[in-house]
Amino acid sequence: MKILIVDDSHATLEIVRRGLEKFGYRKLLIEKANNAKSALTLIGSWHPDIVLTDWHMPDMCGVTLLRAIKQRQLNIIVAMLTTVDEKSQIEEAISFGASFVLSKPFTDAQLHDKLLPLVQLVENNEIIPDEIELNSDLALPKLSQLERLFHKHISQSLIVNTIQPQVFDESKVPCVMAVYEDPKSQKVRAIAILDIYAACVMASGYSSLSAEDISNSILSGVVTNTALSACKKALTETAFAFLDKRTRVSLQIKTVKVITTPFRKLTLLYKTPAEKRIDFSCQLEGMAQGKIMLVGI
Repeated sequence: MKILIVDDSHATLEIVRRGLEKFGYRKLLIEKANNAKSALTLIGSWHPDIVLTDWHMPDMCGVTLLRAIKQRQLNIIVAMLTTVDEKSQIEEAISFGASFVLSKPFTDAQLHDKLLPLVQLVENNEIIPDEIELNSDLALPKLSQLERLFHKHISQSLIVNTIQPQVFDESKVPCVMAVYEDPKSQKVRAIAILDIYAACVMASGYSSLSAEDISNSILSGVVTNTALSACKKALTETAFAFLDKRTRVSLQIKTVKVITTPFRKLTLLYKTPAEKRIDFSCQLEGMAQGKIMLVGI
């Protein structure tokens, strides 16, 4: 999740950045711009999901920036953090498309309360209604079958949805990589890439991870050995869904490991055509949406 902060005050940029870094629901990628023109350039190259902008800035004000973003139909959520507190002006910003206007000074908790629905909205916008039609030679499962196994082995309340194919960026590491093989030939037939949140969701059904443990993993980007072991058990239990259609034999887990730095083969996996992969989200109540990519080999 990418958030761009726009403010001509260096102190305010740092205050908001530090506040966002404490956001417990999801670790956020943050960039800063000290004027609206720089923000528009950064939007074109970095493609943030959410823009948090000041109102009064030199050259171009926050409302003009808001209107420019909306006119370009960039599908970016914009909200305002400003000293403006007059009702008529706030209504003006809302009418131009601001998701909220939060008047300064504000606390981290107030910012988080406003931000959480926007983060969840971005996640929900990634959901697509139907499963992708897969290449029939692949050993990848139907998502509906995988969901049934998740309900059986992890939690009945786990929610699974197909999402738009993911693109590699800096948010994709650290992650967990699981390799599936044919038990007879020992040939690799599928690879799963789980983000930190998905790994925590998988692990939650097999360990006594507390909400604090999960939050710490998300904020620190560290998957503990306990969480990794529980995640591996969950993936092993659900590997039954990965079926080689020629031999009628289910795949098995070969390795599960934490990836902390990007490498060429990892980035290439994200360029796999849609008919050879499944991208989906998994979520439990009170936890951030996890994302998983399954690639058939």
